[in-house]
Amino acid sequence: MKFKAILFDLDGTIFDFLERDAFARCRALNELGYSVSLEEVRRHYRYGMGHINIAEELGIVMKEKETKKFIELSFAHFMKMEASNLTKIHDGAYDVLSTLFKRRYKLVIVTSRNALPSTEDELERFDIRRFFTLIVTREVAAKYHGVPEIRLLPFKEQRRKLYECTLGLTKIEPKSMLCVGDSASELEPARDLGIETIGVLTGFSSKEEFDRASIPSIQDLTQLVKVLK
Repeated sequence: MKFKAILFDLDGTIFDFLERDAFARCRALNELGYSVSLEEVRRHYRYGMGHINIAEELGIVMKEKETKKFIELSFAHFMKMEASNLTKIHDGAYDVLSTLFKRRYKLVIVTSRNALPSTEDELERFDIRRFFTLIVTREVAAKYHGVPEIRLLPFKEQRRKLYECTLGLTKIEPKSMLCVGDSASELEPARDLGIETIGVLTGFSSKEEFDRASIPSIQDLTQLVKVLK
């Protein structure tokens, strides 16, 4: 099928967040009272381990309320400038975006980050802002929905609102869209809205998780061009 628009998650999909996320989760764990070093977190961190598995890898057992706090704190530390400087772009991602842009796909960023300006700044840093016709953050989606804010959690509810905003602003039918992301939980709400989905194994979800969610996956973004031929 010919897609008119391709929606991209940002962190883990386009950006290599391994160092940045390890740093953020280390800070969050210490803020919660767990004394762990960045080296310990790095030693256990790997792609496909999910949002909270790093704690389990370190032998930390959290109850539901603390898990929610851990995710929120991790995200807050992730967005700080000190963490931002650790961001890299995945190998080959620039070339993939350039190719799809030249093929005249409408490229859209859909991210759970809140602020639009800081997100645009990071895209500019890697010279990829120009490839995207629209960037949807929680701040943008809140304005679209006419609400003061869209909270990070519950996560799937938040992502659904982002996709609803994207559909509304682009005025493109869901069946003409493809959504690419590194987490099954971020892609399931898109699929529920009728958007085609594909996972990349360079972030939170493993192939097994994508398989359980019945979402096809590719190793990384460089394989996307072949899939779209």
